[in-house]
Amino acid sequence: MPKEKSSTCLVCGAGGLEQIAGEFKTQIDGPDGRPMTLSVPGLTWRHCKSCGEDLLDENASEAITRAHRAALKLLTAEEIRSLRQRLGKTQAQIGELLGIGEKTYCRWESGTHFQSEAFDRYLRLLQEPEVVDLLNEIKLNKEGAMQSVASKFTYLKVSAYQNVSESRKRCSPAAWFALKSA
Repeated sequence: MPKEKSSTCLVCGAGGLEQIAGEFKTQIDGPDGRPMTLSVPGLTWRHCKSCGEDLLDENASEAITRAHRAALKLLTAEEIRSLRQRLGKTQAQIGELLGIGEKTYCRWESGTHFQSEAFDRYLRLLQEPEVVDLLNEIKLNKEGAMQSVASKFTYLKVSAYQNVSESRKRCSPAAWFALKSA
């Protein structure tokens, strides 16, 4: 038996909630950090005439969350889950690989919280096998299980760069290091 919706506002306690169906509009910070209007058509929600609060059910809330993620151009919860599954990792393992808590990752994957723009980019990089390999290597290095990354590099003699300007040498670490050949 479905629960009957209360006609009392959960915010102000006043009665007189009205049912509204249509396009829901709200202000969000856009991808560039500037305020923008997010419009989500085809929703139903309740509006308090006394305090002006909009009360959303689970369906409306999920639709707004999907639209918000899309407006920010973030990976969806489903895309995040799919990425983890393609890597064959548990939520705990992916959290450990990324250097974040399992609960944080779980919230992104379940859609209850958004990842930041920086972490969204980080997650997108996981689609490249080389990135996953490097993250695994970093993790092992930090655990002391592998040879230090620094030991894989050697300093080159500056004389090798006589035709490179001094300013270029200061700006480009690649000009100072080279991988040791295997």
